[in-house]
Amino acid sequence: MTLPDKSRKLIYFKREKERDFAILSLFLGSGIRVNELSNLRLRDMDFEEKQIHVLRKGGKKDVVAVSPPSMQDIKDYLAVRTERYRGSNDDTAYLFLTRMNDGATPLSNRAIEALVKKYTKAFKSNKSMSPHKLRHTYGTNLMEQSGDIHLLMTQLGHTSTTTAALYTNPEQEKAKKAAKLLGEKRTNYLEKD
Repeated sequence: MTLPDKSRKLIYFKREKERDFAILSLFLGSGIRVNELSNLRLRDMDFEEKQIHVLRKGGKKDVVAVSPPSMQDIKDYLAVRTERYRGSNDDTAYLFLTRMNDGATPLSNRAIEALVKKYTKAFKSNKSMSPHKLRHTYGTNLMEQSGDIHLLMTQLGHTSTTTAALYTNPEQEKAKKAAKLLGEKRTNYLEKD
């Protein structure tokens, strides 16, 4: 998708690109929920350990690992945050801001959801996604990579293996295995002729 020169959308894109990219990257690099992201404060960032401190459902505090590239994207956003959004650098200040009148205000869950839909719709040919879908994408990828349901539960803040099991798809894996075996059987059959 291209934006016309001097269009309002292009102006906003240029102003917000580091912030917006950091948000999308954080969803895909950590699997956190939208409210966990909107409530992040500067003090919650641990760049050295590549992790963030989040407030989970039920007020439970937790530490979540974040992919190194996502942490770099957040650093890139922080490099422009104070100047562009006039945000405070106080430890208690919200991480993700928007400009409001002559100051900064934290991004709401609704604004973050709209942002995710806007970018995913542009990327996926008019098919938008939600922050939860990005979380699900992360969870599915983590499960495929690690095969560790307990790691998945910890990372996503689940307390039930039933909920975490939604990110595994044993039926799809069985279907892939069966298709592979059928393909091998066919190849072996054709080689006999």
